[in-house]
Amino acid sequence: MTMNYVVRKKVDKSKGKAVVRYYAASKVLQPEPVSNEEIAKRLAEISSLQVGDAQSVLVQLPDIIADFLASGRTVNIRGLGNFFPAITSEPVERVEDCTADKVRISRICFKAASSFVKRIYKNLDLFSFQVRELKKEQKKKGKE
Repeated sequence: MTMNYVVRKKVDKSKGKAVVRYYAASKVLQPEPVSNEEIAKRLAEISSLQVGDAQSVLVQLPDIIADFLASGRTVNIRGLGNFFPAITSEPVERVEDCTADKVRISRICFKAASSFVKRIYKNLDLFSFQVRELKKEQKKKGKE
């Protein structure tokens, strides 16, 4: 499987001096996301579930995860990873002023299980259009 990436320029000012560095970042134009229907079909192929049963699980799963997160629990799906809320609040000057009415969930985070990440990485082929184009330009300049 191929994942496209772009190279982004960032300025690192952490040591008092601006240093330009380049980093890989996900390319926005990835293939179309996988649908519930595709996942359900694959689940049915590799298990004893029928496609409709798998679709039912996928439809209900977000509500179940949300209920557990709302009760203050982290959700661990073995082999996949953990879902957990990130919270924040408006800034206050005193500790005692940071009350529950000022706290909110800023996002839901997902931390992938290391075995899940390893499985993806071992089958991953990374590709940079920018690097390919840069090499073409350098090759042309070398021939001129």
